[in-house]
Amino acid sequence: MGGNKDKKAGVKTAKDGKRDGETDGAKPAKVGKADRRDGERAGAKPAKDSKGDGKRGGEKDAKADKKSAKSARKRDKAGADPAALIAKARADAFTDEAPERAFVHFRPLAERVPTADLPVFTGQPLLMRANVRAALDALEPHLVAAVSALREPRLREVFELPALVMALDFSAARVPVATLSAGEIDRMLAEGAPWRELMLSYLEVASHPLLGLLPRERVAAVRAGSGKLDKARDFVALPGLLAEFSGALAGKHPFPADTLDLLATLGGALVQQVRPGNAAAAVPKRTGESILRDQLAALVAERYDHLQVLAAVALGKRKADALLPALRAAVALGNSGAAAAPEEAPAETPNGAPAKAPEGAPAGMTDG
Repeated sequence: MGGNKDKKAGVKTAKDGKRDGETDGAKPAKVGKADRRDGERAGAKPAKDSKGDGKRGGEKDAKADKKSAKSARKRDKAGADPAALIAKARADAFTDEAPERAFVHFRPLAERVPTADLPVFTGQPLLMRANVRAALDALEPHLVAAVSALREPRLREVFELPALVMALDFSAARVPVATLSAGEIDRMLAEGAPWRELMLSYLEVASHPLLGLLPRERVAAVRAGSGKLDKARDFVALPGLLAEFSGALAGKHPFPADTLDLLATLGGALVQQVRPGNAAAAVPKRTGESILRDQLAALVAERYDHLQVLAAVALGKRKADALLPALRAAVALGNSGAAAAPEEAPAETPNGAPAKAPEGAPAGMTDG
């Protein structure tokens, strides 16, 4: 009996040993796999970190370079003398006002102006030149203040305005004669008609004897008459009345300078072309010469906007609007300094007839 107990104890010991052996053998294998995974992870991380560190390092360097460049620009601007910047811009500007040379200089720049929705130019370049010169003279005392406040004042482009306008004048003279259809004439008259009626109504009130801000008969003379030609003349006369009596009407009427400019421009184009009994001709296709003229006109308008920005920054928008003339204003408004009339009379043809109108301006229109 004791032998059986010993035998059973030996079997049990052998089984326990086998289990212990298997267990002891499995654990190292499991530990080895874990070690491999740890090793793989440990080996992968440095590679990934190395790539990420390189990318992040490059981004940091780029940001540092950008910050350094920005700081350099700030140092340059802080150290720049506004008077020196103005003098350099004057020296760099193209200021030759000889029409043909100015046209040759600015033509490549104008040809890059987009032609989509490009407005047809119907203004008077020589009148615009007078307004540009008046605006530059008015801005001159305030240039230093404007340059000090702006990062990129674009002075050279502003100083080139007189020469650019002369390039426009030369270009306008190259455009073949063109006329507008009766529909286009009616559209121009319709565009100005609401403002004509509103201004007449206002002036009739202002000229009432109880107010007496201007002679009543002057307003009545504008109101009298009918027909297309008479309306076109009213478009010119109404801004003229407001300018003539600007002292009495200053601050008492609501009409902005650009509206008066628009009405005078429409009226000037119509008055030159509307003739009683003349039939309206068909509209020809827009020519390359007329497109180039309109591109130059767009450049002039854009640069005059820059000039107005300089004045607004230095003085504030309200004071700048009062100081500067509208680009195509036909009459002086208050203290704006705009030209009261074209600097030169319209040219005549060799036989003494009025000069031909540029393409886009109404011509050969009927009255009535």
